[in-house]
Amino acid sequence: MKRFLSGITPSGDGSLHIGNYLGAVRQFIELAKSNETFLMVADLHGLTTIQDKKQLQNNIEILILNELALLRGFLSKDEFEKIVFFRQSDVPMHTECQSILNNVTPLGLLKRAHAYKDKLAGNAMEEDINVGLFSYPMLMAADILLYQADLVPVGKDQKQHIEITRDIAERFNKIFKKQVFTLPEPYIPEEVAVVLGTDGKRKMSKTLGNVIAMFDSEEAIKKQVMGTYTDPTRKHATDPGHIEGNMVFTYLDFFGPTSPRLRGASELSALKERYKAGKIADVEVKEYLFQTLMNYFAPARKAYEELKANPNVVTDILKKGQERALIVAGQTMKEVREAIGLVTKYSFQR
Repeated sequence: MKRFLSGITPSGDGSLHIGNYLGAVRQFIELAKSNETFLMVADLHGLTTIQDKKQLQNNIEILILNELALLRGFLSKDEFEKIVFFRQSDVPMHTECQSILNNVTPLGLLKRAHAYKDKLAGNAMEEDINVGLFSYPMLMAADILLYQADLVPVGKDQKQHIEITRDIAERFNKIFKKQVFTLPEPYIPEEVAVVLGTDGKRKMSKTLGNVIAMFDSEEAIKKQVMGTYTDPTRKHATDPGHIEGNMVFTYLDFFGPTSPRLRGASELSALKERYKAGKIADVEVKEYLFQTLMNYFAPARKAYEELKANPNVVTDILKKGQERALIVAGQTMKEVREAIGLVTKYSFQR
């Protein structure tokens, strides 16, 4: 059994969309069924871009509800309770570990980080970039190393962060001549989906407004679905339609065959043939997609409403997660303090 760790930052407005689900959450749910799993709401990372109290609070609360609803909607009770679900800021060892790692990490390593380089490439002045963004990989390294994670699920664009984490861990172990930290490996399954948005042109993003949400009202989700890019060459419902590049069918490929609305891939194939033959209108296939998504996410949407109505349940989950995370993080930091020389004969917590 491997130990996995994953974290999601409360960016944007904190809500998740089907692109997040397909690109990350779905894989984590499958991993959680057979591995030791730590899932973290990376709220401290949110400070790199959000310096508005109410916005950050709102984002954190929405993200927590979204994540928990998906987990409870797609996992059994026993599977869910095995997950250590916690908030980063509830475990003070994260920032302590980051502070210590700061002293063994070369400046040049952080200057090569994508987040920092992308900011400079976007015409930002170096003196205007906050230190939190610059040291983002340091906190991420602390997040991972604290829990001695074997594997970290990431997208291909995040692989560099794991490489930096490994470099830092190796350097620490070498300097202090002790194998304190496990060297993590990136977990990048080939089937991870990079999903285009409803515009069919750009990656799905809340900022671009080309998303389909999972926990919005039915009316809002239906509006998002009805605005989805299909086949611009098709003028009438009787015209032959194209499947390739048609986002309605792209989404149905992911959600259709396993949805209660569809009896299997054969039914989806029949729907495609009807579309290509000009026997079904765009509005009909969009309605089909809407109903498919409603069915697919019905358990998660039910869990969302239950959690939203019972904040004490959410607090209890986070408290249990914190307690379990503190045990693991506390043991790691005990070893770190001993390795670097902070534990002396005058220490009262040896």
